[in-house]
Amino acid sequence: MARLADDPLPADLYAPGQAAIIAYARKSTRLEPIDDETFGALARHFSTPQIVDITLTVGLSNMINRFHATFRTDLDADTVRDAEAGDVIAGACPIPRPKPPSS
Repeated sequence: MARLADDPLPADLYAPGQAAIIAYARKSTRLEPIDDETFGALARHFSTPQIVDITLTVGLSNMINRFHATFRTDLDADTVRDAEAGDVIAGACPIPRPKPPSS
């Protein structure tokens, strides 16, 4: 997670298929056109049904994230605890989380 925002991605950290998914997800999330190079990178590692699954997963994640961002959905205490525990293991996540409401 800590390296997902790196541009370019570290060559030694992600397998080529993983890097292709990340590049595709970035473009899709930013509503950029999916050019032949981006699609070709996916097609070198994944079948058409797998690319459909990747596309649906990225699209669904974006929809859910936009919903939560719009309504500023609160995180329950268990989710906050688990996310913070993950940060300790993996290092600080570069993707900001909403702050829990103050009591």
